Amino acid sequence: MVGSGSGSLLGYCTNVHAGTDTESILANLRQCALPVRLRLERSQLGVGLWFSQRAAKELVGTERLDRFGRELDQMGLVPYTINGFPQDDFHQKVVKHRVYRPAWWEPTRLEYTRDLVRIMDRLLPSGVSGSISTLPIGWGSDALDGAVGSRENGQEDCYARAAWQLLLLAGELDELYERTGRKIRVALEPEPGCIFTDHASMRAFYDRWWTSPCVSSEQASLAREYLTVCHDICHAAVMGEDQQQQYDLSRSAGIRVGKVQVSSAIRVSWSQLDLGSQEQALLQLSEFAEDRYLHQTMMIDSSGNRRLEEDLPEVLKRYLSGGRLIERTRLTDEQWLIHFHVPIYLQRWGNIESTQSQIIAWLKLAQSRPELLASEVAYEVETYAWGVLPSELRRESLDEGIAQEIAWLQSQLEVLG
Repeated sequence: MVGSGSGSLLGYCTNVHAGTDTESILANLRQCALPVRLRLERSQLGVGLWFSQRAAKELVGTERLDRFGRELDQMGLVPYTINGFPQDDFHQKVVKHRVYRPAWWEPTRLEYTRDLVRIMDRLLPSGVSGSISTLPIGWGSDALDGAVGSRENGQEDCYARAAWQLLLLAGELDELYERTGRKIRVALEPEPGCIFTDHASMRAFYDRWWTSPCVSSEQASLAREYLTVCHDICHAAVMGEDQQQQYDLSRSAGIRVGKVQVSSAIRVSWSQLDLGSQEQALLQLSEFAEDRYLHQTMMIDSSGNRRLEEDLPEVLKRYLSGGRLIERTRLTDEQWLIHFHVPIYLQRWGNIESTQSQIIAWLKLAQSRPELLASEVAYEVETYAWGVLPSELRRESLDEGIAQEIAWLQSQLEVLG
């Protein structure tokens, strides 16, 4: 297996591949994951699996699951985590807000995640702990827009149902552990604009619904053990979080890290660019303003004030029309941070840079926190946006790009010792 040089597991997230049925998923693994392993000259490669709801239903309780496991073994692919965030087709023409549905207060989200637990229980290698990352309850406004009755009471009802369903799942995971000795944890993934838009909002939810007097001590214990955080480095960078500070605060609150998604966002430092370079940067950004995924944009002004905009294409409409500048105006913002998962080996291209430095900062933090490199923490390279990258940033083949990402990450781990 591709390792981190410690007890933790490392691989890449296969949500980069299209395919919503079992046969398509296997075909993608043969065509990409296997070549990645061969390029890296490894006998085994860790893969973070992704299954649509349709594929999960096809596998659960059927002989297809056993066959799926045998195929992975034959390819030298080791499943150690599942990305359970996108429940529907993650590669349809327009995804945007659909990726946040169903929310965690809806029964179908619990049913889908239960299916993923059954799949992981079968596929996990002996003695390996597993993780299933999932959405941070839902999109921020959905609890209000879809609520019944008053907005305030409706929101509380949605939060209460979500908290209860996750506690119910935590209890089932504990029963699985007692019965089989296999530990599988859920890892909730804060994302800009969601109910857990950052780590602080996750802690607030945790405190309100899982550690307050409204739950028993047994339920609070189950939450601490099985309801963990999936730390996505790209998302933390967009929110401008101090990773060490947020990690220490969450750990003090009893929230463990179950999974780390190694990813990189886009940064444009406007204050460091002259007018001509700013114009070129805007034109460069227009190549990232695509229609499939949501690209939340954090805009930071010269005074340090922050404003989160929902999607990059809407932001750029203020400056560009038909791919041309509307007028020559110097931007006074200090910087923009954009939720677009770019290859992690990229540092700078043209007048745009990545937040790669935040990956290195996290790895340095993990050096001083042994629990972050324990075998129970999954590390997963998650650059799902290869298919919508500007052409000049793509590689000749997808397996070449993914292999380069993993090789870069491995080199950083070796440098850090």
